[in-house]
Amino acid sequence: MVFLEIKLPELVTQSKYNNGSAASEPKDKPPDRDMWGSKAEFLLSCIGLAVGIGNVWRFPYLAYQNGGAAFIVAYVILLLLVGKPHFFAELAIGQFTGTGAFAIWKCLPIGKGIGVAMVMLSIMIAIYYNVIMCYTLYYIGQSLRSEVPWKECRSWWGADQNCYVRNPNVSSCREVAQNFANKYAVYNMSDNTSLANMTWDGNVYGVPETEFTEAFSNCVNATQTASEQFWERYVLQLTSGIDELGIIKWDLAITLFVCWTIVFFGLMKGIKSSGKVVYFTATFPYVILIILVIYGCTLPGAMEGVKYLFIPEWKKLLEIEVWRAAVEQLIFSLSLGCGSLVMYASYNKFDNKLYRDAVFVSSLDFATSLMSGLVIFTVLGHMATEMGMDIRTVAKGGQGLAFVTYPEALSRLPVPQLWSVLFFFMLFLLAIDSECTIELVKSKKVVITLVTCFMFFLIGLPCVMQGGQYVLNLMDTYSGGMTCVFVATFEITALMWGYGAERFADDIEFMLGFRPNIYWRLCWKYISPIVLWFVLIYSLFTHTIIKYGGVDYPMWAERVGWCLVMVTVLQIPIWAVVQLVRYGKNWRMLFRPDPDWGPSNIETRHLYYSHLLAPATTIPTSVTEGIVNIGMDTLSEDFR
Repeated sequence: MVFLEIKLPELVTQSKYNNGSAASEPKDKPPDRDMWGSKAEFLLSCIGLAVGIGNVWRFPYLAYQNGGAAFIVAYVILLLLVGKPHFFAELAIGQFTGTGAFAIWKCLPIGKGIGVAMVMLSIMIAIYYNVIMCYTLYYIGQSLRSEVPWKECRSWWGADQNCYVRNPNVSSCREVAQNFANKYAVYNMSDNTSLANMTWDGNVYGVPETEFTEAFSNCVNATQTASEQFWERYVLQLTSGIDELGIIKWDLAITLFVCWTIVFFGLMKGIKSSGKVVYFTATFPYVILIILVIYGCTLPGAMEGVKYLFIPEWKKLLEIEVWRAAVEQLIFSLSLGCGSLVMYASYNKFDNKLYRDAVFVSSLDFATSLMSGLVIFTVLGHMATEMGMDIRTVAKGGQGLAFVTYPEALSRLPVPQLWSVLFFFMLFLLAIDSECTIELVKSKKVVITLVTCFMFFLIGLPCVMQGGQYVLNLMDTYSGGMTCVFVATFEITALMWGYGAERFADDIEFMLGFRPNIYWRLCWKYISPIVLWFVLIYSLFTHTIIKYGGVDYPMWAERVGWCLVMVTVLQIPIWAVVQLVRYGKNWRMLFRPDPDWGPSNIETRHLYYSHLLAPATTIPTSVTEGIVNIGMDTLSEDFR
């Protein structure tokens, strides 16, 4: 073994510390890799990816359900301590390496399975997310009728005697009972008012007899509104459970095919096509949001809805479930852990000022959620006031909020067709610009994209069967909820403890010219992993059998749900074992970066190595070894 002192004078034109970075050197990606046409394309694509349908229907209802402003406070705290740091980290490693979710794990070969899991998670979400997008397109078509069909109980779409239309003079006896339960649950009578006993949900309530008699004499025994029956009996033709899937609903299947066709044309040329599409799909939803917010705030009773959204129940902050719900929503909303942010950032120039982008996009995502809350609850407050009902009676969660409650509220406005088309078109745009490509091959992109879209369309067909809503809910609960938390937790832990938070900060300093301050490094290494691990373990121990529409899933469906989780999460240990077998006696190298780890541009990578060698280091090598073999294996111990 001969010790040689090797210098790279032709590559090292400045030290890392000459002006804070090596940013003046050529750092573009290799010529065969696409790049964003402009900074705006990248920003709008990230906005479109982060801001989706979940901002509109999931965040407002979770806020309402978990203490209003108390949930929002919890969400903001977690956004600052977990969301923004994680968002910045994914963008940073994507831009630094110029590669996607697979290749970034050259920084820690034992973690290669995390990259596989990230891609599989994206695939799972894309399959069922497009079904939700197809619902929005379907409702746009239905909104173009001379009368929105969910406004009245019509026999042509299957309304039966259990259907009724809510108005100030007609309400369901079930809703009357629920209103009384909400009103008198903690109500104490101070006079000699005569009370009638009413049983609701297993509890007995004392209700003033006069009020009780008047309310129940004017109610109907029908239990489903026109909008509910239209959704369940016409759009879905919903069966009694997941064990009765029924047949494919071909109108929805055709709509789903149209959606995948639109996705194909938007993605067929990678970012060259998707980067142009987002100029419209990422901006126009905000035009509609602003219109709906302004109009909603002018409606009588709008502030009643806003009150339920923003008035805090501070005691809720002491409930772990509130924080768990906030973490799950945060991860899903910001698209953390699915590799999409890494992929988008990989098409940036190496020295793109990424810090401001990460802060701006993650903040805009939260602002959009608040705007969506105003859009939803101003209209629901108006409907509740007009009906003389408690807003808790009319508010539903999940898809019921988007496809049942809110359409019913819109049907009461002047020109309901206009407002319905605007609302569902906004949801459609929010859904479609959340689609993205993960580049696995560099040739024949059009053919590969076509085959992939068609294959995902076929896989998604069970979701548009008559019992498909149960399948979709199963996938959303396990793939979109539990699995997201799993993958995001392993990702941040491996990056910040396997590769190293300080080493990661060094890389960002080389790339951007400044070192992330203590706030970012503290969140990366300690706060974010601890919070995510706590939520993950808590979720596992408190998990209960899921339901849809009050229907419990059978045990076999529960097992299928966990299989959806495991088929993604088990990639992590499986690939770790594969790597151990591949490396054999050199297994210790699995915990060090690969020799070709670093920026994808060769010149930039040499600059990166040179500043790690500081700038000249005595390196043990053999006579037969050359500069080309210098890698992470020969770097100084302080870098390791």
